[in-house]
Amino acid sequence: MINNFLKKASFKVLLLIALCFIVFRTQGQNLRQDPRLRGIDTMVNRVLRDWHVVGCAVAVVEKGKVIYANGFGYRDLEQKLPVTPNTVFSIASCTKAFTGQLIGTLVTDGKLDINKPVHGYYPELVFYNDLLTNNVTVKDMLTHRTGLPRHDWLTHSKVPLSMDSIVYRIRFLEPSAGFREELKYCNLMYTVLGGLVQKLSGKTWEAYMKEKILAPLEMGSTSSLISDLDKSSEYSLGYTLRGDTIIKGTPGSDGANPAGSMNSSVNDMAKWLIAMTNDGKYKGRQVLSAKFIREATSPQMSAPSHPRPGLPAYPDCYFGDYGYGWNIASYRGHYEVTHSGDLPLYSSTTSFFPTDSLGIVVLVNKFDATIAEIITAQIADKMLSLLYKNWNGLILARQPKAGSPASVQKRPAGAQLTHPLNDYTGTYLHPAYGSIVISSINDTLHATHNGQPIFFEHLSFDIFRARVPGGRLQFHMNTVGDIISLSGALEPEVADITFLKKKN
Repeated sequence: MINNFLKKASFKVLLLIALCFIVFRTQGQNLRQDPRLRGIDTMVNRVLRDWHVVGCAVAVVEKGKVIYANGFGYRDLEQKLPVTPNTVFSIASCTKAFTGQLIGTLVTDGKLDINKPVHGYYPELVFYNDLLTNNVTVKDMLTHRTGLPRHDWLTHSKVPLSMDSIVYRIRFLEPSAGFREELKYCNLMYTVLGGLVQKLSGKTWEAYMKEKILAPLEMGSTSSLISDLDKSSEYSLGYTLRGDTIIKGTPGSDGANPAGSMNSSVNDMAKWLIAMTNDGKYKGRQVLSAKFIREATSPQMSAPSHPRPGLPAYPDCYFGDYGYGWNIASYRGHYEVTHSGDLPLYSSTTSFFPTDSLGIVVLVNKFDATIAEIITAQIADKMLSLLYKNWNGLILARQPKAGSPASVQKRPAGAQLTHPLNDYTGTYLHPAYGSIVISSINDTLHATHNGQPIFFEHLSFDIFRARVPGGRLQFHMNTVGDIISLSGALEPEVADITFLKKKN
């Protein structure tokens, strides 16, 4: 998460740097250039320029070997520190595939049957209704088919919630689809799987990850806590663009999250891809279960037939099913296994093609996984000798322009609040989403969610614009006119989440 904004650089400076990327010496390994990758540096630099990216790293593996690894731009723009293949980034939701494979080690060791109800292994885990509690399996959680949508704002907090607290709150979360009816991506299910790992192994998720996967694959630069990123000897700062200004943020301070907290370099991720494309073998040793890899990378839950719905740029990329921490798709006639990751300040894509023994990883120090996906697609086309397609131009053309109706949120005409300010102040509670505290400072209402300040601006009557999903929070009164609750679309796929005002 962004803790604070430290430094600003003008957008014009960024453009100048981007234009210079082509002549800037990229920080690659001493690898002999594969002729299929001719022009890759120019292509990557063009993407970084067009999408206003400070830096990224790329690695390609084929038939068990690293054939390309390179860094582009800067990991620290102010200090002019370049990205190299050893630069560590947050990999965000690419973490899920690691957690899925860690579950596989429990299966291989006979500690877990993923087809049995998880409640039998983890009695503390209770769902919204008895149907889910009595029937949800680990396989359902791995494949996002419990019916629960994201509910990501449950974990929004100044102080990270403990695993026990997250597990307890699951019971209050409303599903948005029937059990096993459709794919509903839910980070919380992977977070809770970390608690199951600890329950069955006796070790924390991060310790067990290091023992079973990271150490055997010699992934020495990879860590499992968000707060470990800036402890790396060579890590990338994250950047975002606000208007015409580049804003540098600091790495987050949160702890373990089996859904998205790992950090790695492309050199380390290349080792992971070597194992994934070689039936779990690394340097002749069977590190991961070949059987579980095949299961994890096969379609387990159907999804809409286009992985990127509504984009005509993808007419030859079919399906979009889910395995265990992996999306499964047909990419221009090739079997692709992939997953992207997005966190504030960072994005990533990890992909491999099992029948082609090809793997690609792209790590970026800006929030927008589209960037990594474009680079991945253009490298895949080169490596698979496919007809050229200008992915960058096709997708860039689909982006809303600044100032266009799609990028501007209209503000309704304001009307006065219905009550004096002090009537709104107090603590509002929800059993899963925690607390929203409303206070009055200098005749203005302010809000915090679980101790974390959120943008809170009056719009009209008792409706406020807020930095929450849906962008709105609204106060409600009872039949005698007392303010009794506050609600908003914190999870857009279910009814508004309602926080009840705590009585004095």
